[in-house]
Amino acid sequence: MLAAILVSGHAAGTETASEPEDARLGDLLSLLDNETELATRSGMNADFVPGMATILSGADMLVRGARTVWEALSLVPGISQGLEMTGERQILSRGVGFGYASGNIKLLLDGVSMNSTLLATANPVLNIPIEQVERIEVIRGPGSSVHGEYAFAGVVNVITRRNDRTLQAQANERAAAGGGGIWHWSDPQRELSASINLTGLAGNGGVPVAEDALFPIGEPALSNAPGSSNEASRYLGGFADLRWRDTFIALKVLDDDYGDHFGINHFLPPSDDRLASEQRYVSVQIGQDLILSEALDARIRLESLQFERSREQLYVFPPSYFDAQPVYLDQDYGETRYLGAADLHWRGWDRHLVLLGVEASRVQVDRASWNWFNLPFEVPETWLDTALDRRILSAILQDEIRASERVTVTAALRLDDYSDLGAFLTPRLAAVWRIDDSNILKLQYAQAFRPPTFYEQAYPGRDSIGAGEIATYELGYILKQPRWEGRLILFQSDLTDPIVFGEDDDGFINNDDARLRGVELEYRIRLGTRVKIDANLSYVDAVSRGTDASLPGGTDILGNLALLWHPVESWTAAIQLRYVGDRSRPEFDPRPSVSGYTTADLTLSYQRQGPGFFANLGVKNLTDEDVRYPDLPTGFGGIDLLYPDGYPRPGRRWWLSVGYAF
Repeated sequence: MLAAILVSGHAAGTETASEPEDARLGDLLSLLDNETELATRSGMNADFVPGMATILSGADMLVRGARTVWEALSLVPGISQGLEMTGERQILSRGVGFGYASGNIKLLLDGVSMNSTLLATANPVLNIPIEQVERIEVIRGPGSSVHGEYAFAGVVNVITRRNDRTLQAQANERAAAGGGGIWHWSDPQRELSASINLTGLAGNGGVPVAEDALFPIGEPALSNAPGSSNEASRYLGGFADLRWRDTFIALKVLDDDYGDHFGINHFLPPSDDRLASEQRYVSVQIGQDLILSEALDARIRLESLQFERSREQLYVFPPSYFDAQPVYLDQDYGETRYLGAADLHWRGWDRHLVLLGVEASRVQVDRASWNWFNLPFEVPETWLDTALDRRILSAILQDEIRASERVTVTAALRLDDYSDLGAFLTPRLAAVWRIDDSNILKLQYAQAFRPPTFYEQAYPGRDSIGAGEIATYELGYILKQPRWEGRLILFQSDLTDPIVFGEDDDGFINNDDARLRGVELEYRIRLGTRVKIDANLSYVDAVSRGTDASLPGGTDILGNLALLWHPVESWTAAIQLRYVGDRSRPEFDPRPSVSGYTTADLTLSYQRQGPGFFANLGVKNLTDEDVRYPDLPTGFGGIDLLYPDGYPRPGRRWWLSVGYAF
């Protein structure tokens, strides 16, 4: 049947674009070219940038049932999801990114880096509701030649909505509910504009848990299982922008609180809806765009980012494990990062666009303390050296060379000099050949590095740990037609000294080198004026070079299939299918792989052009599939203290998002 649909779609491609329905469908059913600065820091059509860039429209993601940035990213080829035992979201790119308290993907929010130096993660960014998102730009593979640290397995830039005037409310079964709004004002005569984007959500939730880590060791009497995971949550996201002529000021506040889910040592916490963890970001950015001459323009930025992470009554050990009382942990951490940067674009040579960028940043630990309750022995009051300080000086040189009217070569080199780790040099060389209006061929070689975080450096028993590195070769091909397009990318990545959490009490280590090989396919088609199909399929063979064992946490096959149907004006129905294959466990874990799954999400959306009421009603996991994520070894107890079947995730559930556009 699918073959018949695709054949009919090719036939539909011969219809004229002047059909009256086309003007009313907007972006949801169209195949649009998108411009991005993510790959090169210069505006360029996403089809022509080095490597493969994916741009997700916030409106399209909402219609397809994605509720957060984290859920939307799973619709990108090669991207899969994971979960840390106390609730932090994980994203794996091409099988890389699984591990305790570690991030391997650069996360930007409106171009501002949000990765903390403590863990290299940015959990609140992944929890941003789609209602606040204009679009998400994604690059799979190395991005350090432009974006520096943590752009190891990919780069994600979340662009928030600014130019709307809406009020909205949302509710999710077994999850958070709340609302917010977006307000925009502009004075064209004064070249002045301002916007504010606010959303607040709160709720209690959890999933049934039959057995926790106490069952395999024969201590079920100490357990809170059978019970429910503690997935209480509270989110506040506020983004404000002020622009006057070429000057811009941006303020971002993210406050993300959540329960302790499955317990930091895999002992199921009491189901009391406590908010055990809090992460807060406050970012201020001031910048200016300068036109220095016809051939030279610049952007200057000053940024401040304050990151706070606290734990309150985090459930660590059950009663009678050490004593008659359960053991809880309070933890407090804060760091501040300052950054100054300047980018210059020069067009002084014919057929050249030269980028020269310089950056200087400093990260310092403000505080790091903890308190243990009911622990039968004493521990130090601080768990991290508060004198930690990291200064980075960076320089970027990039040349986009138009070798001919159809061939562009991009060469980039970035130097990052760390006060505590030394210097890293990351190159990229790419070529894009626009064979004709329908065919595009891409070649790229890129390197990236991943420095150890403060937490990895300070983990007990870890005297020294070096940076991980990756080198990737890519061959891409794009075939475009008026009503359909296909994309193919072949890649190989070689990982050197990747940072992972080792077996038992090894802590963080530089693991054996690894190799990734894979292929990613994308296909989008419009069938007439009312139906669009968006599909992708990816395969990766990710293995350790030393043992030829599969890298843990990832899967070899991922697939997405979305069908969007516009039956009548203002109404859209969508079904989103997602397939995730079996996921591998660490080599030292004798348990079988975590079983794969296929989920179906159904969404019905109503929105008129212009002002008026809009609504989205959906069902997640329509078939009530049993979905589980691989559990993470944490060092304490080794593989003896793990969940027998991984972390269960919610079954079938409904959600609703309504609002009014002014």
